[in-house]
Amino acid sequence: MTFPLMPGYDHINVVARLDPVADVRDRELGERIRRYPKLFPAGSPEFGHAVQFGKEWRIGSLGADGPATARYNLAIDLRTAAARETDPPTVRAMLAAAARLDPEEGEQLAKDEWEIGDRRYRVIRAEKFILLGDRVMEPPRSTDADLTADGLLRDHLLDPPAPCGQWEAQLRLNLVGRLPVEGTVPDMVHTEARHAIRTHPGVVLLPPTFIAVEVDGEAWAPLTGGDDPEEARDRLARHFTDLMPRLREFQGDSPSDAELAEWTAIADGIRATPGHLFNVRGREFRTVRVCRMLRLGRDGPEAPRPSDQDRYGLPTFG
Repeated sequence: MTFPLMPGYDHINVVARLDPVADVRDRELGERIRRYPKLFPAGSPEFGHAVQFGKEWRIGSLGADGPATARYNLAIDLRTAAARETDPPTVRAMLAAAARLDPEEGEQLAKDEWEIGDRRYRVIRAEKFILLGDRVMEPPRSTDADLTADGLLRDHLLDPPAPCGQWEAQLRLNLVGRLPVEGTVPDMVHTEARHAIRTHPGVVLLPPTFIAVEVDGEAWAPLTGGDDPEEARDRLARHFTDLMPRLREFQGDSPSDAELAEWTAIADGIRATPGHLFNVRGREFRTVRVCRMLRLGRDGPEAPRPSDQDRYGLPTFG
């Protein structure tokens, strides 16, 4: 079966008038770009899969830490879809693909695209970045409070020619030619990034995710995260009341009563402090907004790059 190309993948449709909600989001983005003008990489890319039906591409799921994990997640979705499918040949094809992606024995087939019936499934990669100001990372935006907490982005439509405001357009243009700083990554990674600009010149922004970090002078360390600001705050509090005690128990070094009391006080202080900045018992924590982008080409969203297979994982078996 021949699948249609992605319409408008290399266009940005800037409009003068947005709907009221989109207009507020775009104006806030403009304020943040002026206040936090630098783009700072936010760790390794995320992986997932997208599904094409007709001309539409939608995300099946996101959030995997490597291509291999994304393939396992695709296998789960294929088995789930097969249980609902009524066409026997399609069911057999779904289950056969799932069996290669998540075999009972042997190695996973490192195949990132499958055409099954009237749908095309592709493993994809999304890059993450943070807007950075004067040594300060962008906190959550006021409009982030309306986000639905679904970091997997299931069924999220990829619609590059959708109307957008001037500030979203500016950010997307800034991202089109973005490359890692030479010397900070292996030469092959830099070469592949340059190649991706030619093969996948379109950029769409995806809903953000959030991390909670501890700040110590010029250094900052991520502790946990969430799909929305409140979830990140809650997980930060539970980092001290749930994770830390269990980790110490696992290490065979049970925390003292004084340590448990200190951690509980930190968690209570985080929960009691509004906003995104928490100064608790001499320690500083912040909630940081992590933006996500997906590259697009004429044939759809970008698949994992060759070096991704080595850096983020082919499955290993003992």
